[in-house]
Amino acid sequence: MRPSRLITAACILAIGTGLAGCDRLDPNSPLAQRRKVFREMTKTRERLLAFAKGKERFNAETALHDAQQLQALAQQPWQFFPEVMQADAVGHAKDSVWQEPEKFKRLAHALEDATGALATTAQERSLDTLKPAVFRVEKACSNCHEEFRQ
Repeated sequence: MRPSRLITAACILAIGTGLAGCDRLDPNSPLAQRRKVFREMTKTRERLLAFAKGKERFNAETALHDAQQLQALAQQPWQFFPEVMQADAVGHAKDSVWQEPEKFKRLAHALEDATGALATTAQERSLDTLKPAVFRVEKACSNCHEEFRQ
């Protein structure tokens, strides 16, 4: 390949690579931060749900750890919802997050309460007592998603 063609190809590749990253989310943006927390919450919640549904063999120590982790995570995402709706910070959130902030906060607190109760229940290290608490967390998640997630 001739040097001028090589330089041209390299430039095109560099420009294309640069443009491909233009639609990426700023990892420090509120949207990226809350997505990160919600992904961790989902991963942790799914492990607990697998225990509750009998899809995984129950491990009391893992359940306790996950319940405590979920309780801590449930406190975090709300700070990453800007007070005023911003086009670049919406993600999967419906406009109602900003139109009905008191209802949104009420459902967020319901999740915090449910994960707190789950963490307390998990200390008993009993699958029978853990199951209803896991399903209450699941219900708190779905209640909020029905109202506020697209």
